[in-house]
Amino acid sequence: MDRRFYIFYSIPVVLILAVLGICSAFLPVREYSENENRFLNGFPEITAESVLSGEYQEKYESAFSDQFPARDFFMKTSTASKLAMGFKDVGDVYFGKDGYLFAKTRQREIDQKQYLNNLRYVEYLGQKNQGKTSLILVPSPAVVLKEYLPSNAPYYDAQAMYREASTVLKETKDIDVYTQMEQYAKQNQVYFKTDHHWTLLGAYAAYASYCEQTKQQKHIYSYFSAKKISDSFYGSMYSKALAPGAKPDDFYAAVNVPQAEVVSDGEKKNGIYDVESLMKKDKYAYFFGGNYGETQISSHTKAKKRMLVIKDSFANSFVPFLMESYGEITMIDLRYYNASVSKLIAGENYDQILILYEMSNFANDTNLYKLTR
Repeated sequence: MDRRFYIFYSIPVVLILAVLGICSAFLPVREYSENENRFLNGFPEITAESVLSGEYQEKYESAFSDQFPARDFFMKTSTASKLAMGFKDVGDVYFGKDGYLFAKTRQREIDQKQYLNNLRYVEYLGQKNQGKTSLILVPSPAVVLKEYLPSNAPYYDAQAMYREASTVLKETKDIDVYTQMEQYAKQNQVYFKTDHHWTLLGAYAAYASYCEQTKQQKHIYSYFSAKKISDSFYGSMYSKALAPGAKPDDFYAAVNVPQAEVVSDGEKKNGIYDVESLMKKDKYAYFFGGNYGETQISSHTKAKKRMLVIKDSFANSFVPFLMESYGEITMIDLRYYNASVSKLIAGENYDQILILYEMSNFANDTNLYKLTR
């Protein structure tokens, strides 16, 4: 009886999946998933060489997964089923307490050799620009909010990595933002629940730490007149897991910041905020319209100082706090910037150089060698 029931149940499921699989070969190819905020794999061209090498089979499998009809529906159903069975993680996402979704970054996901090399690249820059260079390693959300992780969930040892950074960095100022963020997190939301980024208040906590440790003037948070600009932000962690019942995050931006001319990769922008991004899935792109190789910001302020920020996306919501203190800020993202960093610094005579990365991003980034060119 049990076996007959299993067969009766399995046959229609297999048939449905088979039909959907066949349909995927004839339906229009989807190039981009707004929900996942990434480009999707298309079906590869078949050649004898690619088949014999196994490359075709590998690419076809990835394309089949990306192009499968009703993919989002099946992902949501799969996630709901796993949570109902007591799972606390789905794929690369931990389901934390109070609605927090965390990237599942265990120790084995951290490239320790790359991390040490990247610290040395930063220190090389610090030695060439003594007294000007600082590093902010932003703690991952679960480092600050560890009590919200599922019980006994393995996570990487951020404190050991901070200690290693303090040992390597001699001519580069090692800015501690963890302490301040931990204090703020006791009564405030410093990270989004559905995204891997910090909230505006989290970015402010890091700004306050930076100003205090570099002896620069800082403003209190209320000075920037933070304004809620969206109450429907579903971020990157939600997109990976499609968590059932997840509530959207509120999204804030600083209003009281100087007007500025912004040029990103040679294209003039309409200020530091990209209003059109609020109509899209990736609302974090509201800050500067996302990531570019080089972004030049000329603020309408009396300040004459100039700053270079070498960064990942966490800096996008951090930099507006600095605009009143620096008349010129250049942001470069080494993933997309291929010109000589040394020549840029030599030609621009910056007053301050800040490297700002989320810690696990920094550890695994393979582009920081460009700091030595």
